[in-house]
This record gives sequence, structure tokens and C-alpha cells, in this order.
Amino acid sequence: MITRVLPVAGRRPKPLFAAWRLWLGLVLCAQAGCIPDATPTEPEKPGGTIAVVWRTPVTLINTGREDLAVDEHAFYTLYRGISAYDTDSGALLWNVPESAYRALNLVAVSGRVFVASVSVRAYDARSGAELWRSAVDSLARTEIAADERAVYVGTDTRRVLALDVATGRTLWSADAVVPDGDYRESVIGIVTHGDTVYAAVIQELNQSGGRKRGWMVALDRNTGRVLWRYVNERENEPHDLGNHAVAGRMLLMNDLNGGAMIGVDRFTGLEVWRRIGPLDRSGASDAFEIVDGIAYLASNDTFLYALDPETGRAIWQTSVEGSASSSAVCGDKVFAGVQGVYMASRADGRILATLFLDEAAGLKGIHLVSRLHTWGNRVYFVATDAVYAVSCDLP
Repeated sequence: MITRVLPVAGRRPKPLFAAWRLWLGLVLCAQAGCIPDATPTEPEKPGGTIAVVWRTPVTLINTGREDLAVDEHAFYTLYRGISAYDTDSGALLWNVPESAYRALNLVAVSGRVFVASVSVRAYDARSGAELWRSAVDSLARTEIAADERAVYVGTDTRRVLALDVATGRTLWSADAVVPDGDYRESVIGIVTHGDTVYAAVIQELNQSGGRKRGWMVALDRNTGRVLWRYVNERENEPHDLGNHAVAGRMLLMNDLNGGAMIGVDRFTGLEVWRRIGPLDRSGASDAFEIVDGIAYLASNDTFLYALDPETGRAIWQTSVEGSASSSAVCGDKVFAGVQGVYMASRADGRILATLFLDEAAGLKGIHLVSRLHTWGNRVYFVATDAVYAVSCDLP
């Protein structure tokens, strides 16, 4: 049986002034079943600088937001094709030149590197040799996922496919994972956990794509059978859904357009909590990272969060003075990418150090262009001048 779950309806009007915004936020939060937190305190000015372990110079030109991955072999980026760097020294190990259709996604699993655009391709992680490629029927814009058995990818035609990791052969194809509409319906993100694949889908509701709704679909990992569907929409407003992560029984999701964080029971598809952010700001474009039962997230609403995944209540939240695009947990620290890089204490969110920022939190001419990714005791990323590995310890 397929369950279609509709969240609480209600329009989010634009605030006219600060008091009205605060009052409205409290009302909406109460309607959605969330509990507002105390007003966050401003963080102390950091006293240190994040220590750079190595940097390999690059020249970035119109590259966009770089995807990346790390495994025991190397640090992989989508800079000018696919590039692999030695995790210890930063030396370039191999590069596969960019094809006519730029790869949008990158994942490294079991000695293979997978990328997707108009085709899904697999490369040997040590040499960069192409192992196989499999064409898809439309642009694969999703953030692909992979495990020891399959690579999971979605398309602009409501399809989710499972491809054999060794051969690229299609194991199953789930067509029309959401009801048919009149406009584009794109799978934008996939997460696997246990025997389930969770696929986020954006369904556009008009020609321009200005109106939309977000779906989350749970599929059986072995067959592609749809288990349940959850839809996130509000009257006359563009809402989406994605950047999701599993935390115990909960599936944590972000509504970038609607500015909300959402917790759904991943076995039933029923919404458990909804946390509404500042009404004049977007939500998070990053996914939660779950460590020791706590969910960490950097958001475009200018805060870095530590949340209880069961309730959505903030354990702490810290201002990072700008729209944050990515976060990464490393040991007892959590990092946030806000063009510059912030290092905070996992215990209380206190900012400890920064990189690329001056004392007034202004950029020094270098800024982040990728996500942050942790491996061991280091965080890896790409900036406008170089590929970096930084230490998770204070100097």
C-alpha cells in the first residue's frame, strides 16, 4: 500500500516588520508542532586561524559549486573533469578531462568513483581508468548514491534507477515515482539506508518553474517498489524538499525555498516535526550530518545548528554571519562553509577559528567553491585559488 501524506497547509505571508515576523513565526511554529528555541546569543569573535595541512594551487574559471568525495585512496573533485589528489600530500594523482556534458555529481565507494550527467560513469579509484558507462534517458541531476551492490541515480523524468556497480547493468528502474504533472519532475537527491532508497523529487507546477512542490519517495532497495510518498507544499508558494539524511527512525529533510527543516518517520512517511526558519531567508542547501545522535547543519539562514533529530529542537545555534552552504563534523569540531570557513565547538557551537576571513568577517580575496568533506582528522574542500586539506585541531 502506498501512503500519500500531506503536511499541514497554510500560507507563509511576507513580514512587514520585525515584531510581526516574530509573532508570525511563533504562530506558524505552533501550528506545525515545533517548539521555538530561545534567541541565540551572538558568538564570541574567534581567536584562531584554521591550520592548513596542504594546498594544491588551481585556477578556477566558471566552475560553479564543486562536488567532491574522499576515500582511503584520494580526495576527488569535479574540477576540470575528475581530479584525484593524494590525501596526505595534495599531489595530483590523475585527471579525467571534462566531457561535453559536465558531470554534476560524484561519489566514491568500494574502490570506484561514480559520476553522472547524461550518462553514469564508473572509474577505477586508483588509476582513473574508465570501467563502464551507462546512458540515461535525460539529465541525471540528482546527487547519486552508491553501496556495495548498486549505484542509484534519478533523472528529469521521475525515474530512479539502480545500476550494478561492477557492470553498469540496470538492476531495476522505478518509473513515475510521483504522480504525473504537466511540467518537469526531477529527482534531485538520493539517500540509501538499510533496505530503503529515499528519493527527493521536485515537481514544477508552471512553465517557468516558479511554483513547485517537493516529494520524498521511499523505495525498496532490492526491487524499486514504492513504499510511501510524502509531499511538501503550501498554497501559492514554491516549496521543495531534499538534502535529506537518516537519523535513527527519522528522515531529516530541508525545504530550501520554504525555509523549513522537517522530520519524517522514515517507516511510515508521517511528518513528526517541522522547524520554520526566519521568514525572510532561504533554508538549507546542505544535508544534515548525524554524529552521536545529534544532527548538525549549516543553513542559508546564516546559522550553524546542532539539533535533536527526534524533536527538531536546537541544542545550540550559532550565527556565522552569512549564508552557509555546507558543513562537516570532524572530531569535537564542526565546520561551516560561508564563502570563508568557520570552525566551531561541537559542545556549544562557540566559534574557535576561521579561514579566508579578516577580523570583521570579510573575505580576504579567496573564497570557498565546494562543499566541505571530512576524512580522518582533516576537512577537504576547493577554494578559488587551491584545493585544500585543513586540520580539525587548533594550531
